[in-house]
Amino acid sequence: MKALSLAIDAHHALTPELRERIVENVRTRMQEHPYRLLSPEHFRALAALDTAGPPIVSLYLQLTPERRVASGWRSALSALSHRISRTTDQSTRASVNADIEDIQGALDHQLPELGRGAAFFACRERGIWRQIALPIPLPDSIQIGPRPYLRPLLRTWGRSDRMLLALLSREQSRFFVSHLGTIEEIYRVKGQRIRGMLTDRVPRDRRDALAIQLMKDEAKALASMAEIIGREFETSHILLCAPPDMSAAFRGHLSKESLSRLTAFETSVHASSAEIGAAAAAIQDQLKAQEERELVDRLREANPVAVSTGTQETLDCLSEGRVLTLVIDDSYAAAGTQCRYCGSLFEDARLSKCPVCGEADLDAVDDLVEAALQQALERRAQIAFVRDPACRSALSDKAPLQALLRY
Repeated sequence: MKALSLAIDAHHALTPELRERIVENVRTRMQEHPYRLLSPEHFRALAALDTAGPPIVSLYLQLTPERRVASGWRSALSALSHRISRTTDQSTRASVNADIEDIQGALDHQLPELGRGAAFFACRERGIWRQIALPIPLPDSIQIGPRPYLRPLLRTWGRSDRMLLALLSREQSRFFVSHLGTIEEIYRVKGQRIRGMLTDRVPRDRRDALAIQLMKDEAKALASMAEIIGREFETSHILLCAPPDMSAAFRGHLSKESLSRLTAFETSVHASSAEIGAAAAAIQDQLKAQEERELVDRLREANPVAVSTGTQETLDCLSEGRVLTLVIDDSYAAAGTQCRYCGSLFEDARLSKCPVCGEADLDAVDDLVEAALQQALERRAQIAFVRDPACRSALSDKAPLQALLRY
């Protein structure tokens, strides 16, 4: 999708009205793109879906180059459809088959241009339809249930997986958001052609001062835009490519929190999205690994009242809404139990009564982590996956599921 555009110069200031329009445009763009980078709000909306009956089809399909040749994805989709048909009753099968037909129709109409896979969440009976491009090829799978099956998708997501790339120059600036190897241009800003303003009507002794002031004004507006876009996508870092003078002016107008997350990188402001993504890839990997180490250190060094360190303790804090950041060993998998009445989650899969509310109406949970992730999204907690082997080992010394707490 083409990047949004605007002009910022001596005649086009970043007014409060323009700020509001930028926020609205970014949010509208995030909603309209049929195959898109997911924002945190999209994940929260998916986690909140619950039909309380009719099945939602959750389908993950690889769309690698081999699958795209001669519509090879059709065979994989047919196999998934056949698999689910053998495990459902007749009434459910009719509903599921209708949803799968809708998914095939969408793929026939338009395969996602970017990414190496797609995820669909569909329930025609409830008017539910979500289609998402995936930057990595997740294993083919299909699940049905009253809520979307999000575990594969959530494993690709975490705050450290989204970064803002700011490429600045005096005549053109560009903002990108990257996510797991996929990069999308969000805004393109036309700046001030300073040479065109420095005419004979401007005294020679004022031309340098005017050029510097114009550049500073533009950098201030670009810093505000970076804050807006970073906030909407909840990005973990800002990667900056800019000339030294503009870089200094841009940094001077960022918040302290944004400055602490700023890292420089080198590329051309005129480069393609693929070239910019490649230039930033190594730095992004370093930042992710560094963030994992810092997170594990925070868990280890925090005041005991500010962290949960056991899996069940973490689940209890999550149900109580106390979790600020849920930290998960990415390899952890376990079954458990959930209370239908109060929603509490438990490690013990053999419980007959809820220890919290006393109700006996319990559900077996095949994937305890997925249930915990859904609760984390509903309660607006941050999610952090630990993938580095050394960090996973340090985390598992206490528990594969831990949390930094709000209180």
